[in-house]
Amino acid sequence: MGSAASRWLVPAVVVITGAAVAAGMVGRAVYLRPAEASGEPAVASSAGALPGSGEVRLSADSFTHPDRQQVQAVLQRYFDAINARDFAAWSAAVTVRRASQAVEETWKDAYESTRDGGVVVQRIESDVVGRRVRAFISFVSTQDVAKAPVALPEGCIRWRVVYVVVREGGEWRVDEAPENRMPQMERC
Repeated sequence: MGSAASRWLVPAVVVITGAAVAAGMVGRAVYLRPAEASGEPAVASSAGALPGSGEVRLSADSFTHPDRQQVQAVLQRYFDAINARDFAAWSAAVTVRRASQAVEETWKDAYESTRDGGVVVQRIESDVVGRRVRAFISFVSTQDVAKAPVALPEGCIRWRVVYVVVREGGEWRVDEAPENRMPQMERC
């Protein structure tokens, strides 16, 4: 026969393993984020004429983020400026660094036929170390085919992008970041 300690070893290992598995399942349920918000979408993807409303909407997932109102407001200014072809308003919605990289005439030429709509902030993630947030956004853009991206020369494009939003001069602004450079797009 074994000692008293060895008799308790197997049940103790089983209890510890069970507790670890249970903790992992609870953690997964708490921290797992779906690819898209559950429930009804904030904006129906095919409702009405494309590109849809110019209102920036929040998904159920992004609605829980503490900075949602500031992110929604700066993105509203950003998309309103594009739709109005207002370079000054766009420059005020982006960081000084991003605005300094744009030439007004080139910007206006690029967006002269663009109309963005159906904008939904699908998710917002905080980057505490970088003191910024990442907004995962979907929207529809219509434009002249000649003004469409070279990679997808279409008159209507569904975009999924990540915009980095930071505080600059006491205001939230859309920044230029590596995350912005890899949009997903498909024809409407």
